[in-house]
Amino acid sequence: MAKPLSPDQVLDKMAKYCAYQERCVKDVTEKLKTFELTQKEKDEILDYLIDNRFVNNTRFAQAFVKGKINQSGWGLNKIRFHLMQKGIDKEIIDGALQTYDEEAYRQRLIDVLKIKAKTVKAENDFERNRKLAAYAMQKGFEAHLVWEVIKEGL
Repeated sequence: MAKPLSPDQVLDKMAKYCAYQERCVKDVTEKLKTFELTQKEKDEILDYLIDNRFVNNTRFAQAFVKGKINQSGWGLNKIRFHLMQKGIDKEIIDGALQTYDEEAYRQRLIDVLKIKAKTVKAENDFERNRKLAAYAMQKGFEAHLVWEVIKEGL
């Protein structure tokens, strides 16, 4: 059985955990639960990480939005939902969602639809468009934007 880590060792591990990629307070809190420390020690470590900017929900939300649009092809609805699940405040979410480039976002939707269109099997254009729209909305893109892009043609 492994020897329990001291609070200083846990702090070092958590600093590395936060430095590796952006984390939100909820992620760090969940990770701290895995260590055998008192609640007071966990709270002190979390406070230290926040005070020294290892953890910042605003920075996390901005990185999350950028990554999910660019790498995962998610729409704003899905991103908003996942940020809410992470315990991010509504004001922070709204601010982070304002940072995306509308034209790049629209182009990302077009790219997602073009890739999906290659694999959609449908008997007519109506069915094909319905399937494409359902797919894009499942990825979190707004219905009005999805239909606008589909009507313009891929």
